[in-house]
Amino acid sequence: MTDLDKAIIVLSIIREADNAPSFSTILNRGNFVEDELLNILDSLKAQGLVFSLDGDEGQPLNLRRFLTPKESKQTVDNRVADYLAELAGEGRLYFAYGANLNPDQMYHERCPGSHFLCRAQLEGYRLVFNKSSGKGGGIAGLEKSSGDSIWGVIYCLPENGPSILDQKQNQEIQYRKIRMAVKTSFGILCCDSYRTVPEGSFLPSRQYLEKMSSGAQFFGLHQQYLRWLVTLPTVN
Repeated sequence: MTDLDKAIIVLSIIREADNAPSFSTILNRGNFVEDELLNILDSLKAQGLVFSLDGDEGQPLNLRRFLTPKESKQTVDNRVADYLAELAGEGRLYFAYGANLNPDQMYHERCPGSHFLCRAQLEGYRLVFNKSSGKGGGIAGLEKSSGDSIWGVIYCLPENGPSILDQKQNQEIQYRKIRMAVKTSFGILCCDSYRTVPEGSFLPSRQYLEKMSSGAQFFGLHQQYLRWLVTLPTVN
């Protein structure tokens, strides 16, 4: 089982961002410890793989924003793509599109030690709420639908992460584990995910939908998809 290369995870987050991400954005999106991230960024700067914006150079590392030099972009992207393919082969990439979009739920409740890698789009499916949560409202599922797509995020899981996530996902709600190909900035990746066992059509609770939409916004999902999410009707 491959040890997680956190430097490549940091590079993935930086390359994936729409703008130069700040230290705090990388820290929180990636689920890092501050001192750990400081050391990683210092090493990447020394290798010439990242640099700070000109206006940030006089600031401490934890107050800067980071980019990849133009001459290093292809090298970085190739390294990230190769590493993600390796993790995919080990079953350690997880595509989240429902409540696990929320970083607090994922990092603290469902799978501690996991890290965000990049955004992803699942084509040929649409988001549905086809199973009751048992607490009021429906939970997110997916069903095939030509011409539609679902946006989500890819997390890399720690060595024991797949079994932990399997257990947590099935404690209260019946899910089926599935493997799917999703589009990312680094090419097509095969990821594990979960789909509900359909039992009807439901509206999500306001709390559930807020958990999804806040996570989607936190990770910077496609703006059109974000606008659509927040307009969905809820049960309360």
